[in-house]
Amino acid sequence: MELFEFILLMLTAVAVSNLVNRFIPSVSVPIIQIVLGMLITWLPLHFELKLNPDLFLLLFIAPLLFNDGRHADKEALWKLKKPILLLALGLVFVTVAVMGYFLNWLLPVIPLAASFALAAALAPTDAVAVGALEQKVKIPHRTMQILEGESLINDASGLVSFQFAVAAMVTGVFSFKSASLSFISISLGGVILGLLLTLVKYGVVKWLRKLGMENVTLHMLIEILTPFVIFMAAEELGVNGILAVVAAGIAHSFNYKKMNPEVAKLRVVSKSTWSVIIFVLNGLVFLLLGTQLPDIIQTIWNSTEIGNPKVIMYTLLLTLAVLGLRFIWAILMDIFARHKLRSSWQTRLKQALILSLSGVRGTITLASTLSLPFFLDDGTVFPARDLIIFLAAGVILWTLLASNYLLPLILGKETQTEQEEEETQAKIEILKNVVNGLNDLTTEQNRLATAQIINTYTSRIKSLRKDEKKDNEQRAVGLSILKWERENTLHSLQKKEVNPYTAYSYLNRINQLLFMHTGDVRYKKELFPVKQWIEVFGMLHPAQLSIRERRAELTTLRIQNIAYVIKQLNALLAEGQPDMETVSSLILQYEHTLLRLTRKESDTYNRKDFDISMQELARIGIQLERDNIQSMFETGRISRQGMKEMKRDILFMEHDLREETS
Repeated sequence: MELFEFILLMLTAVAVSNLVNRFIPSVSVPIIQIVLGMLITWLPLHFELKLNPDLFLLLFIAPLLFNDGRHADKEALWKLKKPILLLALGLVFVTVAVMGYFLNWLLPVIPLAASFALAAALAPTDAVAVGALEQKVKIPHRTMQILEGESLINDASGLVSFQFAVAAMVTGVFSFKSASLSFISISLGGVILGLLLTLVKYGVVKWLRKLGMENVTLHMLIEILTPFVIFMAAEELGVNGILAVVAAGIAHSFNYKKMNPEVAKLRVVSKSTWSVIIFVLNGLVFLLLGTQLPDIIQTIWNSTEIGNPKVIMYTLLLTLAVLGLRFIWAILMDIFARHKLRSSWQTRLKQALILSLSGVRGTITLASTLSLPFFLDDGTVFPARDLIIFLAAGVILWTLLASNYLLPLILGKETQTEQEEEETQAKIEILKNVVNGLNDLTTEQNRLATAQIINTYTSRIKSLRKDEKKDNEQRAVGLSILKWERENTLHSLQKKEVNPYTAYSYLNRINQLLFMHTGDVRYKKELFPVKQWIEVFGMLHPAQLSIRERRAELTTLRIQNIAYVIKQLNALLAEGQPDMETVSSLILQYEHTLLRLTRKESDTYNRKDFDISMQELARIGIQLERDNIQSMFETGRISRQGMKEMKRDILFMEHDLREETS
């Protein structure tokens, strides 16, 4: 019962951390989660969490890296392979070597092998922290792609280096030659095993589908179990489980390129499920660090080997060393890149500084240090384990603070609000391009269906737009439409083209709307806008009409008013009104309504034709939107997060479209 209460409390804290960040956006979510984890330890709980290092690696690292592999931008990885590999492999190994000796020199209390383990844990950058950083500051698009590719590959290289260093510390045996050969063999073995087990999984899934087992929940469960099974199999066979799950994740991303109803449904469920899993796992890692810190801090504080001010200074020195080494590496990369030779030194230094400060440490560093064993093979306690975790936590906090508060100063004074407005404008432009593309495909046969589809896109544009001037223009056009309907109804009444009772009912509703929007009392007082009293007697006429005949009269009046409104809107369009987009959208909406009211059962344009046109145009609209999103992302107009959100909406639309056609 105590374990269940603790898990429930931790999950609640994950949710609370994001709520707190909503009110204190200047403080990053990981920092909030670490603080909440520390607060949890002060509660009167009857449960003490003891982390199993091997289990921690399996529960957190395997699914996190598998998910990173699934979402890897393969085109960007290939296009920017040189800088990504230089950072993800070259910089990681240089960091392990340089920082290992530096740590051992700075803190002799930490053995050399353990220093290399800490250096390997500090080497990888964190994809989640980088993604969160993108929402706060506008990092250049190319730099962001490099950071995302680097964080995927250096997770594997850093963790492999970490495992070698820990093994050397635990066993007391290390040979550079044998370690290098072993590194190559178990790394290749891990990649091959990950790909082979992915093929086996596909074979099992295909067999289940042949048996008619299309249950999305079953297939989703298999997908969730995949990284755990692959990681455990790799560890049992003696190859690298980290590279195995990364390779499997990348291989899984190719499967979702297939387009069929089963894969489409699974893709929608998969995205939602994995987003929750990764959200919880990342939050739990930082919360668990928070729960471990009080005891670790107390141990460090009570230690006679290192003074309290010194240990804080050491965390700062390590952070400066890690970021300084990254800055030097970025400068060297820039010098040897031919396409950058024409850039000014100021620009090159600024880009290197951005790349350095963007290298935030996070989940992988935490997970690595928390997975350190408690004892060596000879039974002795792992030396300076608490100190290593404390130093890693300090570096994470300093890099988070540096990225949150120094990067905005380097990137300029552009605020988050301005960034959001720019991205919103880009999204509106995407939807406008789709509307223009659909307008070009409009024919007499599909005009009704086109109006319906375009109406959904204009509604999405309205929901994104926060332009007071545009809103006022739209309200002005709406009021004009009400006045035109009132004007045409009075004209029809004067010419005795409409029954007085029908006209009165219609005018009364319009007057109420006009009074509500304008506050003009004239509309409220005009209870019966009829000039000739003799027409009052016409109100008795409905008593002789059936309900069907009354509806027919009202429909006739509506058709006359809509035709008049369309005429007036076309006149506005011809005059070149400032909000032509709204006017065009309204014309299509009213034409859609007019076609629906005037269509007869004998018309050749039947419901089946309408549905077919709707489905075809919806697919075209989705493809146009997808192409525009990719184009905007490649040019840096929208962020990766914005692209993911819009593509997620497309997935749901595709899912709904398939549900309608199935």
